[in-house]
Amino acid sequence: MSEKITEPTILRKISRFFSPIKSNLSITFYLVIYFIAQYSFGIIFIFFVKDVTYSFEVKNQELFQQLLLQYGLGFIVMFFIVFSLYKGWTYSYNRYRISIESYYIPRYIVFDNTVQERIGTGKSIAIISKGIKMWSTLIDRVLIECISLIMSVGISFYLLSQINNILILILTILLTFGASLGLYLNYKVLGLRKKRIMLDNIWSKNLVKIIMSKIEILQSKKIGEEVKKLNELHEGQIVYNQKMAIFLVPFFLVGSFIIAILLFFVFHYFGKLYFSGDISLGYIAGLTGALLMMQSVFFNFLDFLKNFGKDFAEVQVFWDFFDTTPQIQGYEEGITFNHKNGTIELKNLSFGYDENNLIFKNFSLKLQGENVTAFVGPSGGGKSTLIKLIAGYIRANSGEIIIDGQKLSKTSLKSYYKDIGYLTQEPSVFDGTVRENLLYAVSQDIEETEIKSIITQAHADFVYELPNGLDTEIGERGVKLSGGQKQRLAIAKIFLKNP
Repeated sequence: MSEKITEPTILRKISRFFSPIKSNLSITFYLVIYFIAQYSFGIIFIFFVKDVTYSFEVKNQELFQQLLLQYGLGFIVMFFIVFSLYKGWTYSYNRYRISIESYYIPRYIVFDNTVQERIGTGKSIAIISKGIKMWSTLIDRVLIECISLIMSVGISFYLLSQINNILILILTILLTFGASLGLYLNYKVLGLRKKRIMLDNIWSKNLVKIIMSKIEILQSKKIGEEVKKLNELHEGQIVYNQKMAIFLVPFFLVGSFIIAILLFFVFHYFGKLYFSGDISLGYIAGLTGALLMMQSVFFNFLDFLKNFGKDFAEVQVFWDFFDTTPQIQGYEEGITFNHKNGTIELKNLSFGYDENNLIFKNFSLKLQGENVTAFVGPSGGGKSTLIKLIAGYIRANSGEIIIDGQKLSKTSLKSYYKDIGYLTQEPSVFDGTVRENLLYAVSQDIEETEIKSIITQAHADFVYELPNGLDTEIGERGVKLSGGQKQRLAIAKIFLKNP
């Protein structure tokens, strides 16, 4: 029986979201200082406008020239501070991404292969790449938006506090209400966003199917039918967009209304004070700049909340992917495998990707070691599946696989994999050079003479006829090589591993 996975609370989600910061506290502190310095330009400019306007009002040219000199030097100093911090920011920018990759990629490697085959490689790549990118980017965005909002609200509070603290209370209530409403509505549409992302993943899968089946589509003239399927998925996304708009459109209207009311009452109140001679025109100019800055930052924050919900849904899909996909059973646990002569025995083996449609049922077989054995049979007869079971790549539903007298179910697969050389029908090659492909799974340094000897044994001497020999780029999935060349390259990789 599968374990029931409970939905994490909001606090646990927040803690998980900010977990990369815990392992990068010094980097986070540096980024905060950089963002504060960056937004200090705007605050200095507000005080510059305030003081210069006051010098105009009192017609004091000497004060005006002093202000130009002081603020000019201030801007130059801030420029050099931000410039010096920028170099460090470029170094710090991807640190969160590195932390996420360092934790989650090793977890993906030990995913249960039976479950992983059901999910599919393409879908897994899309979920992982989008999730890591969005998560690391969102942490930076949260820091930037929060710092800018705090600083813009802070300068407005400071200027308001010089006249009337009640205005600060009113502003606090309005901003808190607006931000809380935004967070609540974005939380309400999170489920809709996740469903829309799943449709987008299906759309990508169908597009890949069209691209990979170009010849078949040309022969069958099914392109109209396939495009119709893509359009239907887009129609489904539009439906979810309309449902989300029910929550998000009022949110932005309320935000605009709050800002409009705030500005109206502030200018009404301070207009009276100015005409009665209680405040200067320079103060009003500075406060106007602060409020306009806060308005701009607040609307940016609202827009960020809208996009945050969309992007966080990608992160949520990424989390769900890792939380619900089980790991390989017995990868670390179990006895260390002791290779002898390679005798293989299967006892009452049953397996099926679907429990109601078994490929093997109570299947038994014994193969003597140190012999070459070939499985021959029709397509779909289970030959590849049987090899995967023996290699420990997938687990049997029941029964035992015994290798050299050791039950595979009781053996540490980590130690067992070291003695396995597994060549699939579709060779595992990636976008890179021939040398990178050959040495990818080799843990120790290999001499050039040994590489050459292995290549000869695998009848892969064609690599020396390529434009750059071992350093020739072979393209995505080895597209620049023929099928036979990819097979021989994969055989050479196994020989280098020397299982």
